[in-house]
Amino acid sequence: MTPIRKSDLVTGMRQRQRANGTWRVWWEPSADARARGHTAVDLDPERPTWSIQKAKSLNAAAAPDKGMRAGSGGRSIDALIENYKRSRHFLEKRPATQRSYKIEMRAISDKWGTFPAIEFTKPIMNEWFETLLQTGKSDWAKHLLGMMSILMDHAERIGWRAENSNPCFRMKRGSSTKRSRVATWAEYDALIAAADQLADEGKPVFSAVAAAIALSTLCGQRREDLLQAQLAAFSDHKVAAATGRADTVLIWQLTRSKRSTAGVIPIHAEAAPRIRKLMDAARPGQTHLLALEGTGYPITGNYLSQLWRAVRARAAESEPGVADLQFRDLRRTFGNWARKGGAVKSDVADVLGNQADQDAGLSEIYMAPSLEGVTRALEAVQRPKKAG
Repeated sequence: MTPIRKSDLVTGMRQRQRANGTWRVWWEPSADARARGHTAVDLDPERPTWSIQKAKSLNAAAAPDKGMRAGSGGRSIDALIENYKRSRHFLEKRPATQRSYKIEMRAISDKWGTFPAIEFTKPIMNEWFETLLQTGKSDWAKHLLGMMSILMDHAERIGWRAENSNPCFRMKRGSSTKRSRVATWAEYDALIAAADQLADEGKPVFSAVAAAIALSTLCGQRREDLLQAQLAAFSDHKVAAATGRADTVLIWQLTRSKRSTAGVIPIHAEAAPRIRKLMDAARPGQTHLLALEGTGYPITGNYLSQLWRAVRARAAESEPGVADLQFRDLRRTFGNWARKGGAVKSDVADVLGNQADQDAGLSEIYMAPSLEGVTRALEAVQRPKKAG
């Protein structure tokens, strides 16, 4: 389906369907605007109204009599963002980091996109930061100031600003608040029940959401790694005798997106049936575990966020406290439950991937020590016994 109707496209807007069925939407400067330093800017196919307004603002900035002041050479914040996104300093970042950077750069572009990078001063940055803090979203304000600092460093690197002129330097933004929210078993059950209900109502994609919730909560893995999980990474395996188990378990081999550490994760007994169900229902040619029904295309991060909000809203009807739970809290919930169940910190860290690197292969040399610790941590997650 075309993300934006052709009749709604404004000057410079382009769109093209990729081989995997998704769409790319972008703004393409005219030859004259390109000669003045303007470059192509990616838009968001999932936000057509925003993309149209953004294209209009880019057209205004690219007009010969508007936008950059004389002598700026077209070196706007938008142009700086696009230059940075093409540089190795951005391309060498992990995919998850790139995604979060793009969200922050989009917000900066909305505010400052048409302004020349050279005109920013510390007083301007200080006033902007103080204004952001007044919204009550202090962590978001700190992230945006940090991203602007990265962009200004890049401006120095490519000669758009003088050396040591970063206006964000030594702004003392402070550290971000650490979130400590964890789910209760009642909240987890309400989320799973809500996803199953939505799936039963004719929306099979929610079966994948239920599996994602179970994997994150009971196996402690990040949302990004769930989205990237490959069907081929899941397989049955006989656990080595050193673990004290002789049965066959479902194993997930992954390389974690944040630190590139390898993991060998036995799937928790409550999550395994949901994973097997998705594997059995996979379409020919499907590669990702979490995929769209009917197409096999992988679920995107934005779409998973929408689905999560729908599940959470349904779950809140029976368990109101779940309304403020975020998907990222589920991984923290695993660590909390595993420790309460008696798992030691080192075993929990092996599951979360915060300590030692493990060989992804299931050779006898590496399998027993890696699986022994993570199995102890996984099995420590047990439902509380009912009184009486």
